[in-house]
Amino acid sequence: MWSSVALPALLLVLGSTYNVWSLNPDDPNVCSHWESYAVTVQESYAHPFDQIYYTRCTDILNWFKCTRHRISYKTAYRRGVRTMYRRRSQCCPGYFESGDLCVPLCTEECVHGRCVSPDTCQCEPGWGGLDCSSGLEMKSCRGMLSGLKLK
Repeated sequence: MWSSVALPALLLVLGSTYNVWSLNPDDPNVCSHWESYAVTVQESYAHPFDQIYYTRCTDILNWFKCTRHRISYKTAYRRGVRTMYRRRSQCCPGYFESGDLCVPLCTEECVHGRCVSPDTCQCEPGWGGLDCSSGLEMKSCRGMLSGLKLK
């Protein structure tokens, strides 16, 4: 019924629309907080009403019947708003959400390396600097040349 291409495409669309990915709260880069939200509920309550009943009495004009009133209660329903609480996960400061992971954010691109924590690059061998754009070989050569004295 579903082709091998159509089903994964549908799941991808639904996943991006309804966010089926969720962050793992045990991930060290995931922070969480409690948030409140309102829910409309149907609640029952005791609704008072005036109940009329008759008793025997000495009123000859009403054929020895007297009218009495009492407050009775019946179950009624109404809509109410209830405040609920849920734990919400989000990426800690310095991280951004990518699928179901929190990935570190480096404001400068790590040219010859990768971002390993917020604004911290891990450089490939032979590269250095804050953004891994400085070649280490060039600096070591300059250091050797500066030690030489020309005659």
